[in-house]
Amino acid sequence: MTVRGRVEQLLDEVTPLAPDPTLIGSLRAQLANPLTVALVGRVSAGKSTLLNALVGDRVAPTDRAECTKVAALYTEGNPQRVEVVGLDGTVTEIPGTMRGDLGRKPEDIDHAVVYTPSRLLRERFRVIDTPGLSGFTDTAEIATRRVFSGDGRLPRPDVILFLLDDAAGPKADEVQFLSDAGASAQNTILVISHADLIAADNPMLKAQEIARRVWRRFPAIAGAVVAVSGLMAEAGVCGVTERETAQISRRGLLEPWELLTILDGAAPPPPGLDVDLLGRLEELVGTYAMDAGADAARQGARAYCEWLHRVSGIDELRLAIGRRFLAVGDILKARTVLAELREAAYRSARRDVFLEAIEEAETAPELHRLREVAALEALARWQPDSDLIGELNLVVASRDVRLLLSLPPDAAPPQIADAAKERATDCRTRRAFVATSAEKEALLVLEQTYQLVRRGRWTA
Repeated sequence: MTVRGRVEQLLDEVTPLAPDPTLIGSLRAQLANPLTVALVGRVSAGKSTLLNALVGDRVAPTDRAECTKVAALYTEGNPQRVEVVGLDGTVTEIPGTMRGDLGRKPEDIDHAVVYTPSRLLRERFRVIDTPGLSGFTDTAEIATRRVFSGDGRLPRPDVILFLLDDAAGPKADEVQFLSDAGASAQNTILVISHADLIAADNPMLKAQEIARRVWRRFPAIAGAVVAVSGLMAEAGVCGVTERETAQISRRGLLEPWELLTILDGAAPPPPGLDVDLLGRLEELVGTYAMDAGADAARQGARAYCEWLHRVSGIDELRLAIGRRFLAVGDILKARTVLAELREAAYRSARRDVFLEAIEEAETAPELHRLREVAALEALARWQPDSDLIGELNLVVASRDVRLLLSLPPDAAPPQIADAAKERATDCRTRRAFVATSAEKEALLVLEQTYQLVRRGRWTA
């Protein structure tokens, strides 16, 4: 039985015990749906711009309209439409995309669901765009925290992309927010979202260096730190026209002092140069992309968009999401569902029976993968320099027992059993010589992993 199969079995068992008759159905849907990724950060950190780049279409508004004060779940659906869910549970539907007025005050809205045709949203992950943290008790802050508190009606996020507006890394209140939200190396990526503004010269390269330094400071709350220019990524993925590209090319032929005098109005623009359009393009792609991308722009819109895409860092972010999360998607979703079930159990009239069913499932061999992830998170938080982190990372990421045990592809079952038994014995021996509880727990979990492999009951 798979991880998902065992959780579905648990849902069958607790259906009569659930305090809310709709809960079990929503949790089944959560298991079946792609991973739920939440974009979080300060207000105006570039969350909606990055969402558009990830999805490959300008589906999220990036202005300061009222709708940007509301948490929105972007999911696959056709025709395009928006469902507005009130705090009172009522739902109203608006045709088209997420724009402007949603028909009621933002403070009266729990969230919106935005349906848009997208293969990525259907097959890989759906995205929650949060209004952002402001540092004040305002509509945006309240709506953002409701996504993670469990008090709202949105599905609980499996994965967090936290956007940084400061190259120094997350501030103290942001670290506290991430801790409260359950952020760890297994479910969180920090994103330097305005990487093109980091420095005047070679900003993307310097942003990557900063990202490596930030990750070394915060390994317990993030599995990676990625530098991205949201503006460049959005423009590269969603497209720039030939006319716009031609303007960038003409701009690149001017000396800096010539451009400055033209923009200041001290000199007339040369024929074919549209100063107003250049101003709009600066908002669309950013100054760095206009300066550094002028040579690519001379080759046409397609070449320029490819350059924007390549330099922006969006592929590195997608790769990080895929490498860290999609491979363990069922584990992350199972953990989210179990957390929601545990909260529901305390509201159930038969709490003890409900909790007993959850605990039985959590100790089942099929859900041992959740213990591996928990042990890895504990080590990353309390002992980030432990040698066991590498071994646990390999176990969590593995899908083939032969690779896990460093055996050849044609290794027979008896060889697998012998190798797994040897690993289990080694873990038991090492456990007697480690001093910290985190390492002892990690070695116990690893021993159990190898014992399950030996018995053919480890679920990859």
